[in-house]
Amino acid sequence: MPAPPLPTPAGPARPAAFLTTRWTRVLAAQGPSTAAREALAELCAAYYEPVVRFLERSGTADPRDLAHAFFASLLEGDPLAHARPGHGRFRSYLLGALRHFAANQRAAARSGRRGGNAPHVSLDAGTAAGPARQVADACELPPDAAFDRDWALALIGHALAALRRESEAAGRGERFEQLKPWLTGDADHGAQADCARTLGLEMNTLKSEVHRLRLRFRQLVKEEVRSTLGDPAATGEEMAALFAALRGG
Repeated sequence: MPAPPLPTPAGPARPAAFLTTRWTRVLAAQGPSTAAREALAELCAAYYEPVVRFLERSGTADPRDLAHAFFASLLEGDPLAHARPGHGRFRSYLLGALRHFAANQRAAARSGRRGGNAPHVSLDAGTAAGPARQVADACELPPDAAFDRDWALALIGHALAALRRESEAAGRGERFEQLKPWLTGDADHGAQADCARTLGLEMNTLKSEVHRLRLRFRQLVKEEVRSTLGDPAATGEEMAALFAALRGG
């Protein structure tokens, strides 16, 4: 059977549209089912960059090569091979599996068997995923904490992109771009008057629109978080953990 394609850094994830979330589909599947593989591949592609960044901070010489080999091994095997009832978060599961894989790769390299049984994919230093980054210096966050921060940033980016697509579908793409700074914290409150004039809106209308977008943005963030959990009831706890990671503590 041919090997499944390697996950590539996909465009921002679309809003969750499954009756069950992606990670729940993986956990609920018995054996390497098509549904589980599709859900796992989607999650791997969505959170490719935090894995690469973790490997960079861990001192890996070729983080993108190793990330590709890791995802290939994950998708070729039984998606549930390393999942346990306690692995309610895909974030935790993925980091644990990555640590195990990287340790095996280091052991294989020391014994002259670089690559182990996993396929080794050679990539240029810069790929479609983005230019190669330099390994972070020692004053940055530890790899685990930085992984959680990068995961949170990726998740928020997916939710923001989903909101952009919704706005474009409603014919409000330009308005979304004008109002986006008030969703991401990049705008000053006083600049709303200038924005209202640009859009031809009354101030009260603009404030109402910003409020509506903020509510929808938060809902989409929750949906994205929920898609990575085995228990939807843990959504609030996971959101709190990820926002704490963004604050650096």
